Amino acid sequence: MKLRFVLTVALASLSATAMAATETSPKSTETQTVQLSVPNNNLPAGNVNGGRLALLYGQTDKVTGVNVTILGLSDINEFKGAQFAFFGANRNRDDMQGAQFGLVNWNDNSALGASFGLLNYTGGKYTGAQFGLANFNKGSMEGAQFGFVNFAGDLTGLQFGFVNATNRIDEGVQIGLINYDKSGTFVGKDVPVFPIINARF
Repeated sequence: MKLRFVLTVALASLSATAMAATETSPKSTETQTVQLSVPNNNLPAGNVNGGRLALLYGQTDKVTGVNVTILGLSDINEFKGAQFAFFGANRNRDDMQGAQFGLVNWNDNSALGASFGLLNYTGGKYTGAQFGLANFNKGSMEGAQFGFVNFAGDLTGLQFGFVNATNRIDEGVQIGLINYDKSGTFVGKDVPVFPIINARF
């Protein structure tokens, strides 16, 4: 009898605590003006329209505004604005629109704007400019790449670096010591490498 009473009280207490937590915690669909992201926790939870600070590792769905990362990785699904990573990396899984400054700028899908970092990577289409030691764009590039090593799936624009590579120049120029175009250079389709300058218009 005593055991049953203690269990009932304990369950009622846990139930009340869970209900209170549900009522006071912001839903993930809510939009916050300011957010602090730490591993496995966003304070407060929700999307951000304003400013966000990520320490070590922070993951959230959507951010519009300014995102600052210190000593770690900022992981966002959709981003619009300016990203600053101090001794860290910026990662955007779905879409990035704006400017990125970090050791590594990593966009899984499409990106529009400018990326400044040691390594800039985009998995989809990039529209804008990349400035880095190495710029790697798996999809099509519409704009300019400035780096020691530049790669674009398909290029419409400019590559300026020591080594420039692409699957195909649709319309643009490569300027560098080594210019590689898998589809062929302006000399001929059987000559994929040409030094100093290569172009197709």
